[in-house]
Amino acid sequence: MRVWFVGAAASAGLLAFGLAGCSEGGAKTKVAQAQQVVVEAKSVTASGCVRPVATTSCLVVRGRAGGYYDISTASPAPDPAKGVAISLQGKDAGKNTECGRQLTDVRWSYLGIQCAAPAASASAEKAEKKAG
Repeated sequence: MRVWFVGAAASAGLLAFGLAGCSEGGAKTKVAQAQQVVVEAKSVTASGCVRPVATTSCLVVRGRAGGYYDISTASPAPDPAKGVAISLQGKDAGKNTECGRQLTDVRWSYLGIQCAAPAASASAEKAEKKAG
């Protein structure tokens, strides 16, 4: 009987100790530790033609690997209607948007290289010529 009582007391003590680690204080400590993790943004340099994404208000530039960089945060934003390529530098913090890899702190300049008409615009012009 005495052995059972000592075993039960030890189990209760371990249970209480385990639950103390799950209290709000323990959770806050873990959250505070998680918030201290900072993702260092990588510097990105790219060049190409700026394209608006039709169903959104995003502006994108195609990267070297074929993916798209979302440069919608650029202020001032490049004007895709000019049809001129840009050179850009920005920070990639690892966030993807519906338009591509988001760049922040975007600095850009026009290159003076003409871009081809976007495929959607070219097909729209063909449709207008056939209708007209």
